[in-house]
Amino acid sequence: MMAKFRLGVITDEISQTIEDAIRVAKRYGLDGLELRSVDGKQLHRIGDRRLEEIAAKIRDAGLSVCGLSTPVFKCNLHNKEEVAAHHRMLRRYAELARKFDTGILRGFSFWANRDDFGTAFPGIVRELRQTVPVMEEFGVQFALEADPSVYATNGAKVAALVREVSSPWIRALYDPGNDLWDPDGETPYPDGYEALQDHICHIHLKDAVRENGKTEAVAIGRGEVGYDRLLARLAEDEYDGWLVVETHYRLTSELSEEQLKRPSGYAFSAGGEEATAECLESFLGLLRQPGQSVI
Repeated sequence: MMAKFRLGVITDEISQTIEDAIRVAKRYGLDGLELRSVDGKQLHRIGDRRLEEIAAKIRDAGLSVCGLSTPVFKCNLHNKEEVAAHHRMLRRYAELARKFDTGILRGFSFWANRDDFGTAFPGIVRELRQTVPVMEEFGVQFALEADPSVYATNGAKVAALVREVSSPWIRALYDPGNDLWDPDGETPYPDGYEALQDHICHIHLKDAVRENGKTEAVAIGRGEVGYDRLLARLAEDEYDGWLVVETHYRLTSELSEEQLKRPSGYAFSAGGEEATAECLESFLGLLRQPGQSVI
């Protein structure tokens, strides 16, 4: 069965230098790059002239920008000033999406630091609905991602939010690896996938193993996600969007909990190229297995 996946990698999992990310993407025959932090700064903190240079380098390399990994709504739902600042940030990222010719902005569902998901649910839905006019104006989809540090920690919770918001501009980002950190213990595949199946607009890839109450990131295909079965299912379901490697581990060091919650900058990227190369080699090996083919 032929799969029409487009393959990408998040740049700061390799380096804070865009040329390094381009070089690795070209070496492994990837189609695009997802931007999160460059030159040690989150994208919305970089000046327009430098952003234009980055966009030109990516275009000249024959690569697409498959999405912008924003930190939008990694903030306190109950702090009006923080929430307002993140709505302004979202608009800035929508402007940047136009600059980079991409249609995906990744975002979250607020720090889970006060009440439970059910109690916070109406407030999260309210803020997500407020993003819809901006998304529609710029023609960009908000890809809501599960994360253990926010209210929606798994696919089922993300799906509940997306259904309640009920807008074509608010969709789901499926990251099966994140389920291995889910405090509710959702199974990445099939449970996480099937919860989100009708809502997915973008996919991130990472892998991990759980042992003695701790989750440790590993190269894609060497953990508990079950990528062989997941890739076969994606091909069967004719998913034709992006599969984007988000390494989230290092070979000779370990990312801190804070770095995993707020990934960006030089310290986060240190040692990333070697670990990402290992992930890409492992992942591309999975795609070359019988029954998997990328066109």
